[in-house]
Amino acid sequence: MEKAKIIVLEAKEKKIIAELLFIDTNKKMPFPEIKLDDVSMNENEVEVERNKGKIIKVVADGKTIYSAGEGAAGLLHSDHVEIIKYAAHAPYNFIPLNKKVVGIRDNAIPDFDIYEEKRNTGWIEIEMETITPLFIKDGKENNETAIFFSPKGKPQIPGSSLRGMTRNLVEILSFGKFINFDDTRLYFRGLADKSNLKKAYQQKMASDDGKSKKSKGKFQAGVLRKRGLNYVIISSGNNYKQILKRDAQNQVKNLGERYAEFNFYLLREQGYLVVSGDMKNKKDMKNKKRDWLIGFPGVDAREIQISREDVKNYNNDITRADTVPDLIKLAAKGDVPCFYVQWTDPNGKNRVSFGHTGMFRLPYEKSIGEHVPENLKESEKIDFPEAIFGNKTLFAGRVFFEDALCKDDSKDDPKDDSKDDPKDDSKDDPKDDPKDDPKDVLMGTKTPKILSSPNPTTFQHYLVQTSDNNQELNHYNLNSPIRGYKQYWHKSGENWIENEEGSIKKHASQYTKINPVKPGIKFSGRIRFENLSDEELGALLFALDLPEGCLHKLGMGKPLGLGSIKITPGLYISDRKNRYKKLCSEWKNRIEASDKITTDELKNSFQKYVLEQINETSTSKLWETERLKELSIMLDYKKGFELEETNKISYMSMQSNKNEFKERYVLPLPTQV
Repeated sequence: MEKAKIIVLEAKEKKIIAELLFIDTNKKMPFPEIKLDDVSMNENEVEVERNKGKIIKVVADGKTIYSAGEGAAGLLHSDHVEIIKYAAHAPYNFIPLNKKVVGIRDNAIPDFDIYEEKRNTGWIEIEMETITPLFIKDGKENNETAIFFSPKGKPQIPGSSLRGMTRNLVEILSFGKFINFDDTRLYFRGLADKSNLKKAYQQKMASDDGKSKKSKGKFQAGVLRKRGLNYVIISSGNNYKQILKRDAQNQVKNLGERYAEFNFYLLREQGYLVVSGDMKNKKDMKNKKRDWLIGFPGVDAREIQISREDVKNYNNDITRADTVPDLIKLAAKGDVPCFYVQWTDPNGKNRVSFGHTGMFRLPYEKSIGEHVPENLKESEKIDFPEAIFGNKTLFAGRVFFEDALCKDDSKDDPKDDSKDDPKDDSKDDPKDDPKDDPKDVLMGTKTPKILSSPNPTTFQHYLVQTSDNNQELNHYNLNSPIRGYKQYWHKSGENWIENEEGSIKKHASQYTKINPVKPGIKFSGRIRFENLSDEELGALLFALDLPEGCLHKLGMGKPLGLGSIKITPGLYISDRKNRYKKLCSEWKNRIEASDKITTDELKNSFQKYVLEQINETSTSKLWETERLKELSIMLDYKKGFELEETNKISYMSMQSNKNEFKERYVLPLPTQV
């Protein structure tokens, strides 16, 4: 690390800024944003870690006072590579993380036992129209067909789905905390990877002696054993070797058992025979000629304790194939042969990774959570999503989403004279009334194409990248934040049905039949709210009342184009005093939008507040900030349709003869697509 001094300066309007003066070179760099309570850090010596000239860590007196992972001025939106020679394409993209959390005014949450006069109580009527087919699963199965959410047999949009969609948008729009993620540790196997991930894998698993063309394994072998509630590995050290596959098959035959992939066998005198999986690519079959033989641990073999964290990481490996043995489960029944490596994580902890075969999959050194900036995870501020929707441990939410009912426009049409015609008996039988027949709004049973979305292990999509060179990519061992909030592009909704009957029959277990709602169907619902400030209610309306041409996304099948809906909100403010003075006040929905404040005024109140908090002076419109430009283009239905026609938002090929993921193409920003 380099030595430097912090130089604290006072800029315009008494704003405190800082620079780093590098002692060896006498050069200066702007200091990344940190909280400087006063000028007491002026002239303090610090240690600075840089990567490609960028400051990634600053340490003072042994304490880290800045880390690029904290996101203040580290790798974020502005650092994602703009010029990409071969860009990835996908039906999703990401809205960049915000640099700071915007809290509500004065961190003020009202009491829950009174209605405050200066706050807003009422409801928002929401009218929804499906633009593309919509499917929300009921959870019940009917002849192997997933049913649309239909309490009492009538399609409805559940309030919980509307709530989740709205909260997600409020988090993005309000520059809130980023806390809704699965903080798991991903696994990888980079033995033949075309990117710099190969080097990261080999550093732990293989070494080159400089004489042989083949690498030697750094891993060791042993026996995994459960001891009480804990797990240990009884080491066999380097007492392992590879034997020819045909010899392994003969050994298994002599045992009277069947040779099978991903299995192990106890050989009484030699040890354990471990069989891995065959190469799926025919041209690589010649490389799968051997299996592993692990010798028994010696009498004085050392024991390696496996921490609960390492056991948890192994159990949470979401990308391990179902065909691969679960060593932890098997160890509960008896000893299990395994391979392992020991390593030290960035925090100095001793770790153990283990697997079924020699070149097994490794956990990344950093979890997903370690790629989320600290200031976005932990903040003393109460942000807008928390204030509106509630906190699990401290206070409840103040918004309540009702299920949206399927709307029948002819029901209350005053021009429909047939309803009053005594001679018209066509509607005497309720069974003949089309508005009560869910078949009228449903498309009928269809088979959607298989969803094959890459998971977060596709780091060239999910992490901020500063280069499109696959030897300089940021993976989960390195300091780079995640890209942000995952969103799906709008599509026409015309290309989601699987028409290849042969493929359906061949891969029947991978397909699901669904019966979605047709395009053009209308629903109506209500969102009730209590004691919201002008800014909080404005945030809610800002997320519901999108700019012209922008649509919401809801339900399943978003990557295929399902779930594009148009929402039209109507605001109604309750006069609490009048309500309790008059018996019939607000009955039968006879409540009007307040004369004192309008939807636009509330939205502007929220917009102005957020812009002030993020120190945005280049625009007076929130949708014109750099982050929200990325969101608005992804919400733009016509833009999504154009990109679909030019094949720019389809999944990349995963076929063995043309696997685009192997090339590690970087996913550009939405505005670059």
